[in-house]
Amino acid sequence: METLFWVCFLIGIVYTVAVVIFGDALAGALDASLEWLQLDNLPVLQPLTLISGLTIFGGSGIVLLNFSLLSMALVITFALVIAVIGVIIVYFVYIKPMANAENSTGYSIFDLVGKEAQVVVPIPSNGYGEVIVKTAGGISNHTAASYDQVEIVGDQSVVVIEVKEGVLFVSPLSLD
Repeated sequence: METLFWVCFLIGIVYTVAVVIFGDALAGALDASLEWLQLDNLPVLQPLTLISGLTIFGGSGIVLLNFSLLSMALVITFALVIAVIGVIIVYFVYIKPMANAENSTGYSIFDLVGKEAQVVVPIPSNGYGEVIVKTAGGISNHTAASYDQVEIVGDQSVVVIEVKEGVLFVSPLSLD
């Protein structure tokens, strides 16, 4: 049984070291590999909490087995209880606050479809100009072309209709 505790503990340690070295790619791979469990209804059971629970189970099992006079059944029971308490602590102290703190200023260019923009460089009927669009990260400049193939003068409000090959196709915004 001590071997099981050591394996659980070492898996957690190796995973932690690998995530520190290889970053989020490995964490994303674990997320994808555990997707079949469909843990959406149980937010406490995320890959990070499962790995931390496995590590805590192994570590507490090793300590209890070697430094207590408890029977094997009690060692396993206490190790499981300690692991569950550890998972709950990890979730509420680290994972949940970090998930709430995530705020990305990044966006996809395709998210701009339907957004209002301002022409800063006039757009000829069959050419390119430039628009600025307000995004979560601030103001962003983009190459633009006329969706309707009409000339659009500078300082005019437009709406982004579609995005093709990194170019925003815009149409004049009329409030009528």
